[in-house]
Amino acid sequence: MRTPSLVLALASLGMVALVGTLEGSPGSTWPGAQERGPWAPTTEEVQLADEVRVLLNDARDEAALPVLGQHPLLDRFAYQHAREMATRGSVTHHSHWYGMSTSTRFKLAFPGVYQFGENVAVNRRPQELHRALMESAGHRLNRMDPAFTHVGLAVARAGDHQVYLAEVFVRVANESALAEIDVLYTELPPPALPPDEPNYGEVRGETVRIGRPREDNPEFWTQRGIDAFNGGRYEEAVGLFQRSIEIDSTYEYAYYNLARAHLANSEPGPALEILQRLTEKDPDDADAWSSTGTALLLLQRADEAVDAFSEVLRLRARDAGSWYNLGLAHEMQGSLDIAERAYRQALHVDPALTEAAAALARITR
Repeated sequence: MRTPSLVLALASLGMVALVGTLEGSPGSTWPGAQERGPWAPTTEEVQLADEVRVLLNDARDEAALPVLGQHPLLDRFAYQHAREMATRGSVTHHSHWYGMSTSTRFKLAFPGVYQFGENVAVNRRPQELHRALMESAGHRLNRMDPAFTHVGLAVARAGDHQVYLAEVFVRVANESALAEIDVLYTELPPPALPPDEPNYGEVRGETVRIGRPREDNPEFWTQRGIDAFNGGRYEEAVGLFQRSIEIDSTYEYAYYNLARAHLANSEPGPALEILQRLTEKDPDDADAWSSTGTALLLLQRADEAVDAFSEVLRLRARDAGSWYNLGLAHEMQGSLDIAERAYRQALHVDPALTEAAAALARITR
């Protein structure tokens, strides 16, 4: 029979463990979301972009194609759109905040460049972004085009679980055409923004291969699943992510989001089945381990939850939410001394984590 304090711990779990697993979903805002650009990437975002760049150029090298040059102004330009997508929580070639198509944004910045393309995507990690783009015919066309000479590449993080990518490909005879940005659209005051309309598909005279995913593309249904998830329609989201997987059983991003939708819909069992497959495939997937721990806590399988959150902390030692969830798991086991240490560590990492403070007060009173 559970003690009253353990009931309280499980009530907290419903708010905190799931929040720790599900926060940062596409569509969520970040601090200062209404602030206008221009934006600059964080050190972590630069490192993530560099990982994607290495994977991209390795793939081109293996295909006997010239590697794509890096240019800081192209990277700066790409980051503006990556950050807007991450803030708005949508994958699109159109800048909704600034009302500009890819073509308009690019021609304002680099009027002397006439061949360019853009890829946009969202996933959890650089390796998965790269894999998904290479498996998509339209995106791969840009990435493996032998005519392109340079790529501007930027990644913007949205919470703990999503990174948004913008890749801008150009063909230039020499870098003088990229010597400066003529007009960075995020620096324009609203009255100076040129009127524009969303532009999808081929643009005559330019190499702009952009477009919305069609219904035969798993991204089409995954994006709709994300919209449903963000709207709190978890059962609908489950069905939409399952539709993505029916189209492409290898589309890992849909599996992970399906697991999160199951958790949000109070279905830890189906979520756990998916998450265990993900952690078996990649034992260093901290996000999947975190969600696994949450599912196990909801199933009251405390011993296994301890192992799952320990795996998260092996990979992310300063994850306050996982220290807190580890404390919950130990508390469910009745190991209050160990739970106390975990809660104290959570507060050491994040003194503002009120749930950990409340849990600590509960077990030490």
